[in-house]
Amino acid sequence: MSELALAVDIGGTKILVGLIDARGTIVVSRQVATPAREGAEAIIAAVAGLARQVLADAPSGVSRCGVGTAGVVGEQGEITSATDHLSGWAGTRLQQRLGEELGMPVIVLNDVQASGLCEGVLGAAGGRRSALIVALGTGVGGSLVRNGKVERGAYGIAGSVGHHLSPLRQGRRCPCGGTDHLEAYASGTAMELEYARRTGEARSLREIATLAEADDAEAQSVIAEAAEVLGAVLGSANNVVDAEIIVVAGGVLALGERLLEPARTAAGREALGLSKAVEIVPAKFGPTACLIGAALAAFGAV
Repeated sequence: MSELALAVDIGGTKILVGLIDARGTIVVSRQVATPAREGAEAIIAAVAGLARQVLADAPSGVSRCGVGTAGVVGEQGEITSATDHLSGWAGTRLQQRLGEELGMPVIVLNDVQASGLCEGVLGAAGGRRSALIVALGTGVGGSLVRNGKVERGAYGIAGSVGHHLSPLRQGRRCPCGGTDHLEAYASGTAMELEYARRTGEARSLREIATLAEADDAEAQSVIAEAAEVLGAVLGSANNVVDAEIIVVAGGVLALGERLLEPARTAAGREALGLSKAVEIVPAKFGPTACLIGAALAAFGAV
């Protein structure tokens, strides 16, 4: 059997650990709930405990580990900033602590960077020289992959299109503390909040999608506004990074072409030159993308 890497996905609600080969095949995986409110050491203990269980099932020795985690990750695998979804996570020297716990080299990426690496190497952007990956879910994250390697940037935030300014300036607060960022308009949470503001009815994103299909004017308008902002930001952002393809991932993809087609049109209006024709495509991988990308990082794709 080919060499396996230990891969870890640390999220706000779950921790997923698996053994994965260099082709992205998941050999075994296990999951536990994240002790999100119990502090960094509790999270590290949960990761290490689950990793030992997974390693006990390994058919051969495992000598490398890759991690995709919530939070901004510094050059030494430390969490430089994080939201309050994980209590006390900011400042955690995650790479060092997991290396001590597991007794092997560990490399740590942000979770969207890990997912982007999966899409950039094995997924919708496989075979392309460069890709901008944007993840639309509760929030909006982004990453850059060039020549099969993730670009972290000087401060670990390369590709963070979720915090690019929206062309609409309605004074909406972004969870990062800024105002009128893409995340405040095109995340699933943002669309749910906007629909509730307009109608007085709390609806999930899937319900909003169903209502839009049934010709609910407000649902259609909320999605159209999000698509316009998303496309404008992607077209503008790609003027800076000049990626060959843009991949859209995350739960908001449930909206399908109702979101993507108008986003492509808006992107074309903002893009320069030949980048007006850049492909904007849905992601190939789903919830396992972060785990697979973490393994690819362990195998050297960083």
